[in-house]
Amino acid sequence: MPRNTAIVIAISAMLGGCTSTSTSTSTSTSTPEPSQADLLDRPIDCAVADLDIAALEAAVPGAAERLVSGARLVIPAARIVGRVTGQLDERREIASGRTEADLRARIAAIKATCAINT
Repeated sequence: MPRNTAIVIAISAMLGGCTSTSTSTSTSTSTPEPSQADLLDRPIDCAVADLDIAALEAAVPGAAERLVSGARLVIPAARIVGRVTGQLDERREIASGRTEADLRARIAAIKATCAINT
Protein backbone atom coordinates (compact mmCIF):
# COMPACT_ATOMS: atom_id res chain seq x y z
CA MET A 1 0.00 0.00 0.00
CA PRO A 2 2.74 2.59 0.79
CA ARG A 3 4.34 1.91 -2.60
CA ASN A 4 1.08 2.78 -4.38
CA THR A 5 0.82 5.98 -2.38
CA ALA A 6 4.34 6.98 -3.37
CA ILE A 7 3.55 6.33 -7.03
CA VAL A 8 0.37 8.43 -6.87
CA ILE A 9 2.26 11.29 -5.21
CA ALA A 10 5.04 11.12 -7.82
CA ILE A 11 2.58 11.15 -10.71
CA SER A 12 0.64 14.03 -9.14
CA ALA A 13 3.83 16.04 -8.73
CA MET A 14 4.84 15.45 -12.35
CA LEU A 15 1.41 16.41 -13.66
CA GLY A 16 1.30 19.42 -11.35
CA GLY A 17 4.38 20.75 -13.09
CA CYS A 18 2.61 20.55 -16.42
CA THR A 19 -0.23 22.84 -15.46
CA SER A 20 -0.07 26.45 -16.54
CA THR A 21 -0.74 29.47 -14.40
CA SER A 22 -2.52 32.49 -15.72
CA THR A 23 -0.97 35.88 -15.04
CA SER A 24 -4.12 37.72 -16.00
CA THR A 25 -7.45 37.16 -14.27
CA SER A 26 -9.17 39.86 -16.27
CA THR A 27 -11.92 38.70 -18.60
CA SER A 28 -12.20 42.04 -20.34
CA THR A 29 -11.74 41.93 -24.09
CA SER A 30 -11.27 45.66 -24.61
CA THR A 31 -7.47 45.88 -24.36
CA PRO A 32 -5.07 43.01 -23.78
CA GLU A 33 -2.44 43.30 -21.06
CA PRO A 34 0.98 44.20 -22.47
CA SER A 35 3.64 41.53 -22.24
CA GLN A 36 6.77 42.02 -20.14
CA ALA A 37 8.80 42.59 -23.30
CA ASP A 38 6.37 45.32 -24.38
CA LEU A 39 6.61 46.98 -20.98
CA LEU A 40 10.41 46.92 -21.04
CA ASP A 41 10.82 48.03 -24.66
CA ARG A 42 8.36 50.89 -25.01
CA PRO A 43 9.77 54.41 -24.81
CA ILE A 44 9.35 56.32 -21.56
CA ASP A 45 6.34 58.64 -21.75
CA CYS A 46 5.86 60.79 -18.65
CA ALA A 47 2.20 61.38 -19.54
CA VAL A 48 1.44 57.72 -18.79
CA ALA A 49 4.29 57.06 -16.35
CA ASP A 50 1.94 56.19 -13.47
CA LEU A 51 0.15 53.60 -15.62
CA ASP A 52 3.43 52.14 -16.85
CA ILE A 53 4.80 51.88 -13.30
CA ALA A 54 1.60 50.18 -12.12
CA ALA A 55 1.76 47.70 -15.02
CA LEU A 56 5.43 46.97 -14.35
CA GLU A 57 4.80 46.43 -10.64
CA ALA A 58 1.93 44.07 -11.46
CA ALA A 59 4.22 42.12 -13.80
CA VAL A 60 6.91 41.58 -11.13
CA PRO A 61 6.82 37.87 -10.30
CA GLY A 62 6.16 37.02 -6.67
CA ALA A 63 7.93 34.41 -4.59
CA ALA A 64 5.29 31.80 -5.39
CA GLU A 65 5.65 32.34 -9.14
CA ARG A 66 9.45 32.07 -8.85
CA LEU A 67 9.08 28.85 -6.86
CA VAL A 68 6.69 27.34 -9.41
CA SER A 69 8.97 28.33 -12.30
CA GLY A 70 11.94 26.75 -10.51
CA ALA A 71 10.01 23.55 -9.88
CA ARG A 72 8.98 23.40 -13.53
CA LEU A 73 12.64 23.55 -14.48
CA VAL A 74 13.46 20.55 -12.28
CA ILE A 75 10.55 18.24 -13.12
CA PRO A 76 11.42 16.43 -16.37
CA ALA A 77 7.88 16.30 -17.77
CA ALA A 78 7.32 20.00 -17.08
CA ARG A 79 10.67 20.81 -18.67
CA ILE A 80 9.68 19.01 -21.86
CA VAL A 81 6.33 20.81 -21.94
CA GLY A 82 8.14 24.14 -21.38
CA ARG A 83 10.47 23.46 -24.28
CA VAL A 84 7.60 22.46 -26.58
CA THR A 85 5.49 25.50 -25.66
CA GLY A 86 8.45 27.89 -25.82
CA GLN A 87 8.19 28.90 -22.15
CA LEU A 88 11.42 27.30 -20.92
CA ASP A 89 13.56 30.43 -21.27
CA GLU A 90 10.88 32.58 -19.63
CA ARG A 91 10.74 30.14 -16.70
CA ARG A 92 14.52 30.34 -16.33
CA GLU A 93 14.40 34.14 -16.28
CA ILE A 94 11.68 34.17 -13.63
CA ALA A 95 13.31 31.51 -11.44
CA SER A 96 16.69 33.24 -11.54
CA GLY A 97 15.22 36.62 -10.55
CA ARG A 98 16.49 38.29 -13.72
CA THR A 99 12.94 39.22 -14.80
CA GLU A 100 12.28 40.93 -11.48
CA ALA A 101 15.57 42.84 -11.68
CA ASP A 102 14.79 44.02 -15.23
CA LEU A 103 11.30 45.19 -14.25
CA ARG A 104 12.56 47.01 -11.14
CA ALA A 105 15.32 48.69 -13.18
CA ARG A 106 12.72 49.89 -15.70
CA ILE A 107 10.55 51.30 -12.88
CA ALA A 108 13.57 53.17 -11.51
CA ALA A 109 14.39 54.55 -14.99
CA ILE A 110 10.84 55.84 -15.44
CA LYS A 111 10.86 57.45 -12.00
CA ALA A 112 14.22 59.10 -12.66
CA THR A 113 13.27 60.36 -16.14
CA CYS A 114 9.89 61.71 -15.08
CA ALA A 115 11.07 63.02 -11.68
CA ILE A 116 8.63 60.89 -9.72
CA ASN A 117 9.45 60.70 -6.02
CA THR A 118 7.87 57.73 -4.27
